[in-house]
Amino acid sequence: MLKGTTSSGFKFEVSEDVLDNMELVDTLAEMQDDNPLEVSKVVRIVLGPEQRLALYEHLRTEDGRVPVMAVSEAIMDIFNAFGQKGKNS
Repeated sequence: MLKGTTSSGFKFEVSEDVLDNMELVDTLAEMQDDNPLEVSKVVRIVLGPEQRLALYEHLRTEDGRVPVMAVSEAIMDIFNAFGQKGKNS
């Protein structure tokens, strides 16, 4: 289990097995093909439904929006945490 905190202060806990998922790879490939809508699916796959909602609440602005860029940055922080774990092993 990988635990960490994003740059915005969101605390997460993700199974290390989450990256061993072909659907995640397919979704990331779709994002590379200029389909930014796939970020929502990546968040669901990586965080699961409960942490996804918690992330959205954490990032929600005063006017009730959840900024797409903030979610993207949080997901990148989580992926970077996996990379950092590998460097520290």
